[in-house]
Amino acid sequence: MPDRDEEARQARRLQKEYRRIRRQKRRSDFRRRLLPMLLTAACAVGACALLLLAGSPKRTPPDPDVLQLRMLDVGQGDAFLLTAQGHSVLIDAGEPEQGIRVLQCLRALGIRRLDFAVNSHPHADHIGGMAAILSEIPAQALYLPDFPAVLTPASVSFTAVLDCCAASDIPIRAGICGETIPIGSASLQFLCTDNSAYTDLNNCSLGCLVTYGKQRILLAGDLEQEGEADWLAAVLVPDVQVLKVSHHGSSSSSSAAFLEAASPKIALISCGAGNDYGHPSPAALRRLRDADCEVYRTDLDGDVLLTFDGGSGITVQTQQNFSGSLSQ
Repeated sequence: MPDRDEEARQARRLQKEYRRIRRQKRRSDFRRRLLPMLLTAACAVGACALLLLAGSPKRTPPDPDVLQLRMLDVGQGDAFLLTAQGHSVLIDAGEPEQGIRVLQCLRALGIRRLDFAVNSHPHADHIGGMAAILSEIPAQALYLPDFPAVLTPASVSFTAVLDCCAASDIPIRAGICGETIPIGSASLQFLCTDNSAYTDLNNCSLGCLVTYGKQRILLAGDLEQEGEADWLAAVLVPDVQVLKVSHHGSSSSSSAAFLEAASPKIALISCGAGNDYGHPSPAALRRLRDADCEVYRTDLDGDVLLTFDGGSGITVQTQQNFSGSLSQ
């Protein structure tokens, strides 16, 4: 059995280091030992299965004249890749064993360095693969939500990311609401509210509003209805064409009021086939149907590639050999 005192000391140490991370503006000021080859064994277990995507949309090199969003099939987790004019941004990275899958996607696209990476919140199904990825393909910075120190996870996945960024000189920054970062001719703006009162990391999720010409995409991690209500009260929910459905389509996310404010035409759900959580829930799917959303799901469609022209055209392709055009 693990030593409870040692676990408590580990949690306090991580809380102290994360508080230091949140105060920094440019570079990480801590250096710690890199965990020896963390995640390597877990990633290797499924390595052969990763080749199944040989004919999928993500194997196509990114078009430099458009914005592309890839929803990668990482099972019960999230991993999204934005590319535009030679720039690339990774938002979440799935479970630890999915790191190599995302790495293969990046390499197939010729990506050798990320402009930056975003972790919506440090649960393993969103941050688990990040250390394995950033140790091979670095980023200019990693953005995390500014969550209460008491919620700092004492998990292997989170520790691995801190160590990886320290070893690779990757600055870790807290995403600030309203901060906007260019991605070629597109932009990504962080959205969040005051997270200090939340008792769950899901509601601390760092949102990303991506704008390309007249088109907008909203990704909000695992935001629950409590967080959605706070976003609505703060008038943070814009009209968008594409919505990444929060929390894998759980019944506790994507309220009717939130969907009405965002009014998306396309909804993206990342979830594992036959997962134990019942995601996406019938209630969430019903609300999306009532909102007239076209729904794409990794458990049914595999990888999904969306191409934006900056005007009214959105082309959707899926791993299951479906392709079509949706105009808003």
